[in-house]
Amino acid sequence: MGLQEVEFSTERSRSYKLALNQFPNCWLEDKIMMYDFLAPKAGESILEIGAGSGFFSFDIAQAIGPEGMLHVVDPSPDQLQPIYDKATPNICVVQKPAEDINLPWDTQLDAIWSRGAFHHVKSKEAVLKNLGLLSKQGTRLVICDIFSGTKLSDYFDEHVAVSCTTGHEVSFLSQAYAKSLCKITGWSEPEFHEIALQWHFEEKKDIGVFLSLLHSNKPEYSHQDSLLDAERLLGIKRTPTGWALNWPMTVMVASKL
Repeated sequence: MGLQEVEFSTERSRSYKLALNQFPNCWLEDKIMMYDFLAPKAGESILEIGAGSGFFSFDIAQAIGPEGMLHVVDPSPDQLQPIYDKATPNICVVQKPAEDINLPWDTQLDAIWSRGAFHHVKSKEAVLKNLGLLSKQGTRLVICDIFSGTKLSDYFDEHVAVSCTTGHEVSFLSQAYAKSLCKITGWSEPEFHEIALQWHFEEKKDIGVFLSLLHSNKPEYSHQDSLLDAERLLGIKRTPTGWALNWPMTVMVASKL
């Protein structure tokens, strides 16, 4: 059983999906970022690591069309249930941790995508090496995640690690280590893009509600606790349509040599 399966089961999964159901439009910038960097094309074979409940999956599946194939990977059956319920013929569900990915022997991926999930992977070197075996020359690797030494990693280390019901025992990549991993596992030297994403809400208090649900707060940590720490560590701004939470992510892009 992988770490992510332990974290995203039962209560944590229920809370995560409730957050997205209550605030379905807060991640619109993330979808734009996915289209910008992954750029899924008709007929492509794409692997999504940490698909969760399918926030990106259905958009990717629509972009690649009936001639393409999206392999969604996640170890948690609770998280994957919405994909099982609504899966289209061009979505193949792989209910396994990233360390145990196995696809049909003749699979040749065009692209690999992961957003906000790679820091859960314990054996990053082994996973990148295995992904290389499933890839052809030029396969795109696009990992959008939290990197060490950033404001977002501080938020997770200071707040999420103590407030989340399951804890948050993960390892964030540094850019230097990511370069080394790519070099020793057969990927090109990666490019890094710092993306100043914002999550949008109608009311300021909604930010605290969303974060406490997303990260499944313990009973002793309130919505207000999440709001105050997010404002202190990440920043919250008034916008013409409501409020925006800064959520700065790093996008790593490499290709198979």
